[in-house]
Amino acid sequence: MKNIESKDNKKIKRLKNLNKKKVRDQENLFFIEGTKLLQEALASGVKVEELYVSDSYYQENMSFIDKIKGVDTYLVADNVFKTLSYLSNPEGVLGLGSQKAWNLSDVLKEGRPLIILDRVNDPKNVGSIIRTGEAFSFSCVFALEGTADLYNEKTLRASMGSIFRMPNKRVSHEIFPILKEYGYEIYGLDLKGEDIRKAKLKRNCALVLGNESTGIDKDIKKYFTKTITIPMSGPTESLNVSNAASICIYEISFL
Repeated sequence: MKNIESKDNKKIKRLKNLNKKKVRDQENLFFIEGTKLLQEALASGVKVEELYVSDSYYQENMSFIDKIKGVDTYLVADNVFKTLSYLSNPEGVLGLGSQKAWNLSDVLKEGRPLIILDRVNDPKNVGSIIRTGEAFSFSCVFALEGTADLYNEKTLRASMGSIFRMPNKRVSHEIFPILKEYGYEIYGLDLKGEDIRKAKLKRNCALVLGNESTGIDKDIKKYFTKTITIPMSGPTESLNVSNAASICIYEISFL
């Protein structure tokens, strides 16, 4: 274990540079902060490239850290660690994880339902949708341009570790013809459409969820097999996208 006591250390400077999404994507890395998230990542087989631990955290969690083998670990002065953390009250442990590359063909061959996010820009909603999708055995989540970073710190926390296990990939509109080739039906959730409880849906489907304010891009709608809606009895105009997703995912899971 190597000690880091200065904010000018080259490792610290590199971590701060990785705050930029563009840099993280180029290096195929993401941050894993906090004990719970780190435990989920390790249990899910995520490759942790480096681990940074504050002095005080290590003193209280020595047995946990010492059990993590094969990872370059750095002991960081408390005041330096605070400059790295996303949290107002950091626990004192931060890992660098490697984003897993999923085989698209293998996922689609399963024929299980999947999720497509179109410009869903709130990372908490994205994380919550991923968590629900995994809970009901959806196969994967695809994110179109404009959707929040799948490995954003808030997305990771909202997913409660599901992002580590559920195949995911950023895609373009070209995903829709590919899905058609694999026999998928494509269902778009909209305020106007068939009642999801009455629509004759099939299990090998892709559920498309749109932007919280503007809905689904009109250029995507030409690919829809059906447009579905969630009927509501109260005066509420619409549901939060993660809540709406949960209802649809639950309904589709029983097909």
